[in-house]
Amino acid sequence: MEERGMVVVDSNVGTGLVGFLERYGNTRAKGELLLFWALHPDTHFSRLAVLCATECSKVDVAKALDSMTSDNLVDMRSGNGLTTYSLTSDESIRQMVALLGALDWRQRHILFARTHQVPGA
Repeated sequence: MEERGMVVVDSNVGTGLVGFLERYGNTRAKGELLLFWALHPDTHFSRLAVLCATECSKVDVAKALDSMTSDNLVDMRSGNGLTTYSLTSDESIRQMVALLGALDWRQRHILFARTHQVPGA
């Protein structure tokens, strides 16, 4: 449901998003990567491409990618000498990432502030 361009989030969904961010978006780099994959859920990116899409340090993004891969949030594929990363095919995670991406800036800011991570602030 939408209202004036904003996604209306009921308290159960909001609570679910907070829990999701506390588990998967608990650093600024992870939060930025979640928002990145909300925009590009079906695309594979090299580590360099992911680095260029964030405002975090190379070390922080590398740690975030490694952690997110270990948590099965992000799939890593290697072939032809290139490693690529993409959002998992797990539909429950994809739905949460899509919902996060559908929120407006203010809603995302409030949500990330509740988990003490504010990407793009």
